[in-house]
Amino acid sequence: MNDEEQVRAVIKDYFDGLYFGDMEKFGGAFHPACRLFAVNGDEILTFDYEPYMARCAARAAPATQNASRIDEIVSLTISSADTAHARVRDAFPPRTFVNELSFLKVAGQWKIVCKVWHAFD
Repeated sequence: MNDEEQVRAVIKDYFDGLYFGDMEKFGGAFHPACRLFAVNGDEILTFDYEPYMARCAARAAPATQNASRIDEIVSLTISSADTAHARVRDAFPPRTFVNELSFLKVAGQWKIVCKVWHAFD
């Protein structure tokens, strides 16, 4: 697989893990040193890997609620041999999200190292 195909495979694991609540697949898309960010009013929310995974694991997966699956890659750029960026859209009912995902290729594997998201109600 070339780099774009590899990044797309990581994004597929991210989408599948999110929708089905498969935390092994979802967590595997992220590097353990990742940081995650969002804005809540005037406050910046930040998460490290473990607290974010615990938060996601505590929620009922959309598949268990028979929710419509929404996931798409809006844009994808392989910036260099070891950096990439994707803008994706997904849903975790009742909200939909736009996520900015930054990737690094570490030891031959692409991983999400930064996620910035915005939720739409």
